[in-house]
Amino acid sequence: MPKMFVDIITVRIGVLLILFSFLLVSCDSSILGSTSWQTHGLQGQQLRVLEVGGKDARTLYAGNTQGQIFVSSDAGQYWVEQSNGLPVPNSIHVLSFDTDGQNLYAATAQGLFMKAGGAMVWKKVTTTGLPAIDITSLIFLPDAPKALYVGTSNQGIFVSNDGGTSWQSANGGLPRDIDINDLTFDPAQNQLWAATSVGAYRSTNRGTSWQSFNNGLPSSIMVNMIVPASVGGGVQGLFYMGTNHGIFLSHDSGTHWTTGAGTLAGVTVYAILVDFRGTNGTTVYTATNLGAFLSKDAGQNWQSVASGLPKSAPVYALTFGDVNNAQLYAAADGLYAFPGTGGNVDPLRIVTYLVVIVFFFLLYRLAMRGRIMRKNLLKPERI
Repeated sequence: MPKMFVDIITVRIGVLLILFSFLLVSCDSSILGSTSWQTHGLQGQQLRVLEVGGKDARTLYAGNTQGQIFVSSDAGQYWVEQSNGLPVPNSIHVLSFDTDGQNLYAATAQGLFMKAGGAMVWKKVTTTGLPAIDITSLIFLPDAPKALYVGTSNQGIFVSNDGGTSWQSANGGLPRDIDINDLTFDPAQNQLWAATSVGAYRSTNRGTSWQSFNNGLPSSIMVNMIVPASVGGGVQGLFYMGTNHGIFLSHDSGTHWTTGAGTLAGVTVYAILVDFRGTNGTTVYTATNLGAFLSKDAGQNWQSVASGLPKSAPVYALTFGDVNNAQLYAAADGLYAFPGTGGNVDPLRIVTYLVVIVFFFLLYRLAMRGRIMRKNLLKPERI
């Protein structure tokens, strides 16, 4: 075989291998993506809550302890403040869109506020029947667009059935002067849950009456949130509870609670996020006073999500966002994203693929050299 012809084949094979390497990169986003958290702005802002745009997962909202709300329309690359109309200082406890995804509500230490559609100014929600106190939690019911429940500090729960125009107390069965830390609706079983300063409470009649569900919980527990696995496609009846004593699990709709295993015993859990992106509700993320953790087995065992967060620093909120909800966002004293957008390259993965490519290239060269030597040995002048 002529040497020039062999060289042409070698060049073509080299080009094919390069194209193959680019194909691997395009198919595996983790090669050029990051394997650690990346900062996404708002550093030093003492963030406490996150919300994703009602109809656009690239739009993010973040609220802090000073009464400021920031918005990004490009998945966290750039941020602008949208706090006009909010009193300061004023801690933002919850940001939530209504059922239609049109109006954004803010539960704050100085009351309940709403920003309609594309408006730039926040307006205080009518408080007829609602005490002018710290609003700590907020929830809409998916099958009742005008129903709005809020939890308060020391005053329990209030409900509005007309979109916030008028309010009534919904404290039947709750202790007096109770702090409501979070409200959750389980659509699979049509139940409301209240995470409180004295345990867990459940209502099967949309807040008319409440019953305690604290079997297995320590007497000194403060419940920060209760999340049904079914919101992420998980098993009906499986619940995750975040407390000041770590994670608790229930496999019978809250009738009995058990402590989760692993590294979260005793930590304070600020948020729980069930991964709804095709994991059948078994992948769960938590925000704690020691950072962000991940369980891949429905809360039985926990591990750190990734490196890159400030060491042992609290994380207060988690949410998914960006195109196809590909990013996990964490609110701390700044915003962080995982796996990020490729700003950090994983050298180990690149080296691994280069080694594979070089190996096959050398294997091809050796095969070609052996073939040429055999042809030379079989030439008439060598026989």
